[in-house]
Amino acid sequence: MSYREKLVDARLYAEKRLLEDYPEAKNIMNKTIDFFTIVTNKLDGIVFAEEKVQYKLLLIISFMRTHYVINELITYSEIIEASTLMRKQLELIARLKEIDVSELERLDKKVPQMKHIQWMKEYYGIWSQVAHNASFDSLDMLGFNMEDENHKRFYVQPSYTENTIEAFNMNIGLFMLFAMEVANFMEKAIPDYKPIEEMKFVLSLNEYGSKTNIPYFKSLKGMRVRYEDEA
Repeated sequence: MSYREKLVDARLYAEKRLLEDYPEAKNIMNKTIDFFTIVTNKLDGIVFAEEKVQYKLLLIISFMRTHYVINELITYSEIIEASTLMRKQLELIARLKEIDVSELERLDKKVPQMKHIQWMKEYYGIWSQVAHNASFDSLDMLGFNMEDENHKRFYVQPSYTENTIEAFNMNIGLFMLFAMEVANFMEKAIPDYKPIEEMKFVLSLNEYGSKTNIPYFKSLKGMRVRYEDEA
């Protein structure tokens, strides 16, 4: 078999393994994309003149496109690539927050600062190591077997491991952060708008997820309370 054929087979097998362990994983991924439908329908046809609002809108579009790609990478256990893009997503969320407190001139050509992120910023250092190939240990995300206590046998093709579901949990967390930012954006940018549908969607997703075996939703009690208070 060619490398391409082996890669396709390995990706399909990784997807099969993911869905065997977490049958609702694809449904959760699809539901996050459904949220983007709500957002784009609400924003369709609206013209925003303020530069800061335009900047935020472009960031929102960028996040949605990248989120779709990350879902696919996680499905196929391409975890290093997914982690690199999740770093980009966290920086994007940080920039959305920075725009509210800084002049655009001060942000131009500057890397977004994690001080504006209250949740998940602990992953930024890990994702940065992956993105910059800065750590030998981060390459464990390629997937491996221990041949003995001192030797690892790495996979050439992607392989489903515990890193797959860990990345999936992280990407759900990024989506939740993004959903809050989008709700805030729409409430401020659209006159007399209340993001009720957006908040109800997130509550519904949390409720659906709580009935699955996906680990992210097991630790979501605090987040759920916060959304219920806001809604």
